[in-house]
Parts: sequence; structure tokens; C-alpha cells
Amino acid sequence: MSDQAAKEDRLKTRVIVSILGIPALLAIIWLGGIVYALFITLVVIIGLWEYLRLLRLGGLTPRPILFYLGSLILLVLGVNHTGLIDLPLFEEIINLQYLILILSMILILQTLEVLWPSDKAWLNLSAHFLGMLWVAGFGSTFILVRSAEFPDINGSVDAAFRLTASLYVSVWICDSLAYFIGKRYGRKKILPHVSPKKTVAGSVAGATGAMITVFVLGFTGFLPLDIFSFGSLLTLGLIVGIAGQIGDFAESRLKRDFNVKDTGTLLPGHGGVLDRFDSLLFVMPLTYIYLLLTY
Repeated sequence: MSDQAAKEDRLKTRVIVSILGIPALLAIIWLGGIVYALFITLVVIIGLWEYLRLLRLGGLTPRPILFYLGSLILLVLGVNHTGLIDLPLFEEIINLQYLILILSMILILQTLEVLWPSDKAWLNLSAHFLGMLWVAGFGSTFILVRSAEFPDINGSVDAAFRLTASLYVSVWICDSLAYFIGKRYGRKKILPHVSPKKTVAGSVAGATGAMITVFVLGFTGFLPLDIFSFGSLLTLGLIVGIAGQIGDFAESRLKRDFNVKDTGTLLPGHGGVLDRFDSLLFVMPLTYIYLLLTY
């Protein structure tokens, strides 16, 4: 099979997976609650596995037990703030006990590097904690945004569902426009040392598409304007259009360092979980911070 035929086959597979997957994912977002929380937990666990795989490919020495333990604690702490579960113990851990737990984990990881040293001890330690915060810490904000509470202005409207769905849709629009417009019209590379194929035209088209999508969802009433003002729509559009692409670039930089094309093969034509959720791993935390500051 020629390179061109392989690319066309990959694109067809990608489109088919999207057609089947997008409605299912939107249904999960609509259901919300524990269903959505369990889905995100599964996404995080797979993402953590992919991240450990990258560490191995990069010649580092994963410490899986502590890595998964620390990551799941971060995730559960986030879920505990939504009221979906009731774990009084974790309310205490958030304070002194949580600090002690984190410090203990750092000490254990450092001790392991002394007793069973890896080739790059401090790089190994740093990579572990970055992975915990990036995949699980940021991943918890997916659940926090979906469980956000808004002023009861518009009766029974589930504003958290509408916001979460809008973020997913606008990210998909941003990614698709960046890919197709960049491929068709892109000439000047935007960050060739990070992602050689991404272009200025593609990034501008993606950011513009994200902004337009958010405003269309607002002015058609899907995002109620009595809850999400013009300023809110502008902010959300900027978060998706700019921060979302930075998240994509950050993951591309990681893959480039480890010399891999995709983080995994779970989603045919799309790569791994981290390949599909990289933009949202920047969008959701920033959206949650914005909600904390605004609502």
C-alpha cells in the first residue's frame, strides 16, 4: 500500500470512529453523574497506562504502583468535591493528612531511586509527578466542570451539561479545521520543532472555528445567555481556541521527545486516549478555574 493510500485509509477509519464515537460520548455527557465520572476515570486510567508506556520507550523506569496510587488519589479528591460520592475520609486528607500522604510518596519514590536507581533519577521522578498532575489532576476537572452549579436563572436547564458538551464540540471543530485547512492551505509552519506538520493557517482556522462555534451555541440558545454572557462566551472561545491548541502542542512535544507517532492504538485512526484528549486536558482545568472566579 502506497503512503497516499495509507493516509486515505487512516482518514476513512478516523471518520468512521468519529461518527460512531461522538454520539455515544455526547450521550455519556448528557447522563452525567456517576456514569460520566466512571467514563472519565476509565479515560484517565488508560491515559496513565499510555504515559507509562512512553516513559519505558524513553528509557525511564516507571514505578507503576505508586504512580497509579497517587494519580487515583488526585482523581478521587476531585470527584469528592462534586458530591457524587461521600467519602468523609478524603475531606480530612485534603488538609494535613493529604499533605503527609504526598510527602510520603515523594520520599518513597526518592528512596526507590537510591535503592534501585534508574539511569536518570531526577528526570524519572519529575516525569512521574508531571504525569500524575497532567493526566489525573487535570483529568479530575472534566468531572468538576460537568458537576458545576450555576445560578438557577433558567429553570430546569442543565447548564453544566450544555457547557461540557459545548467544550467537547468546539474542541472537535477546532481540531478538524486545524487539520483540514492546514493540510489544504497551510504553508508556513507554526512550531516546526514541536509539530512539523502544523501550520499557521491551520491554527488560525482552528481558533476561529472554536470561537464561532461557542458564539453560535450561545446565540442559538444552547448556552443560555442569561447564564453565559457575551464575555463568558468570548472567554470560553479563547480557552478552547488557544489553550486547547497549546495542549495539543504540549502532547506533540512529549511524543517527539519519546520518538512516537501516537501514544496508543486504542482508537483506530486517532491513536491513543491522550492523543484524543490532549486539548481538553488544557481546556477543562482553565474552564474550571474560570468558573471558580466567575460563578
